[in-house]
Amino acid sequence: MSRWGALLLLSALLSPLPLPAGLVTDEAFPEQDEIDRISRQERPEGIVFLVMEQDEEALKWVLPRVAHYTRQLRNKWRGLPVVVLSHGDEMFALTGEYQALYPELHRDLRRLVEEHDVLFQVCGSYAAMSDVTASAFPSYVDVVPFAPTEIENYRALGFKMLNLELTW
Repeated sequence: MSRWGALLLLSALLSPLPLPAGLVTDEAFPEQDEIDRISRQERPEGIVFLVMEQDEEALKWVLPRVAHYTRQLRNKWRGLPVVVLSHGDEMFALTGEYQALYPELHRDLRRLVEEHDVLFQVCGSYAAMSDVTASAFPSYVDVVPFAPTEIENYRALGFKMLNLELTW
């Protein structure tokens, strides 16, 4: 999917309008079967989308999927808590240093967090290994001490985990 295609898709997913015919494809939403499976089960306490990529630009492809899946899950279960936990190189695109390089990504993430009540977290330990401090991230990004601990905490609370990976 092109950069503009991803941005168009994110805009469409976050708007109240229905998606254009043909926009929702297996390629664009490879975790759809897993979302459908979760939707057929008893309501979870919440869902955590896990992201761990070596591609700094991965969130360009991940955020439209999070928006789409969040909308589906919340249509079934109003108010379902949704978390994105990033613990790979993709998180570095979110630092203030890169905000000018990725303005659309920052705009779209801020909208997802502020308007659609999705908690977006990054691993502080992974960031620190690259000499990036918690203060390097904007206020709409929550820096947690250690992603693996957060994952276990969410599991203990009854959250479902779903890995989001690039598909090429």
